[in-house]
Amino acid sequence: MPEHIDLSPNPKSHIKTLARIGYNLNSAISDIIDNSVTAESNNIYTEIDIIDEKAVLIILDDGYGMTPETLIDSMRIGCKDPADIRNEFDLGRFGSGMKMASFSQARKLTVISKDSSSKPQSATWDLDLVEHENAWKLIKHSEVETNDLCSKFNIQFGKQGTAIIWENIGKYDGYPVSELQAVLGQDLTNLKSYVRLHFHKFMEGKRAINFYFNYQKLEHFDPFLRSRSGYQEGPSQKFRVKKGGSIELRVHILPHESKLTKSDLAKLGGTDQITANQGLYVYRANRLIISGGWFGLTRLSQLGKLARVEVNVPTSLDEEWSTDVKKSSLEIPHKVKAKLKQLIREPIKRSQKTYRYRGRLEEANAFWKVNENERDKSISYEIAKDNTLLKHLLSTLNNEQASTLIEYLKNLSAEIPIHHIYEKMSSEPNQINQNDISYTDLLEGLKKLWNK
Repeated sequence: MPEHIDLSPNPKSHIKTLARIGYNLNSAISDIIDNSVTAESNNIYTEIDIIDEKAVLIILDDGYGMTPETLIDSMRIGCKDPADIRNEFDLGRFGSGMKMASFSQARKLTVISKDSSSKPQSATWDLDLVEHENAWKLIKHSEVETNDLCSKFNIQFGKQGTAIIWENIGKYDGYPVSELQAVLGQDLTNLKSYVRLHFHKFMEGKRAINFYFNYQKLEHFDPFLRSRSGYQEGPSQKFRVKKGGSIELRVHILPHESKLTKSDLAKLGGTDQITANQGLYVYRANRLIISGGWFGLTRLSQLGKLARVEVNVPTSLDEEWSTDVKKSSLEIPHKVKAKLKQLIREPIKRSQKTYRYRGRLEEANAFWKVNENERDKSISYEIAKDNTLLKHLLSTLNNEQASTLIEYLKNLSAEIPIHHIYEKMSSEPNQINQNDISYTDLLEGLKKLWNK
């Protein structure tokens, strides 16, 4: 009979592996928020603060909470079978997200929870203790200790809810308190941008959830800008797959940059990020997983940068789409890729039309001539010689003055700062305001100059 040998992972080594699974601060906190959404919370509060000169992160919700038994079971690594059938709005998958996300950022994880029929209960994973004992020893707190924790971290429950507390957060080690506040402030700003995008459907849906960060309510950000002037809605498609569930595809065309506010552009990351983030926006149970990129279906292009394709995938297809533990990456099945390849032609074509139309509007003016040479595929921008104002000005000058002005205008045309204009249009297009220039005043000024 073969010998069976127990080779359970060494806790001291295993914990170091779990801590390096690939979360960053934003994705780790989002994994915690997933649980609050699944618990049918109406309000989710995230606070990053300094307590006893150390950075502490607290996520508190008013979801349905946990019984004492459920709390202990939820602290187990891998407490769920990924193959289990889930509720369609269950954002969890492996039952490890809360622990692994927490261990990737903090050495100490405390969970306090209260369901509608019990007092608050709490438990703590202290990785220093796990490594010291070389054993998975969970700290289960008494009622008095739980009350002390609630008091220390200002945790107040209504009828029910759960609080996640991170202490000994590695990325903040070594900062003096005088610098720590600024670092936390910057991370909080980045986190808010991430959450308002990736959870925007939960903030705007029928069962809208309120998200608060350091007690300020967060406004959602729609990556398709559907409420803005110039937005175009494209075709949609819905089809069933053999493993159950339906995939829904929707086409969106962003408004041209000229129609966007500075706030919109900032939330999109600037004009350069509009180009970089064109492509597929994949949602798993309404949670944004992938934001941009064409997955090899086509290439990024300047003219196609307004194109977006929304892909809605149910949790029942996690295995087929190879959703990872962090829920931040996946693989698109071949059958879906084939349908997407057909569908993306439409938004790219519409985006190209928007830019070409814009180009024609800018070309059709009385001051500049766009000269496209088909032979050598070159383009030059020249001052229009038949401009009425220019003709009038030249008629007031003698031959020598007119000749000098024409030479000046030729040099002016040749020295257009094209590279500077391109760089500014890519990063800060709304700062460029040519409407403030008065060509009439400019020509009058030139007249006076030449008359002198």
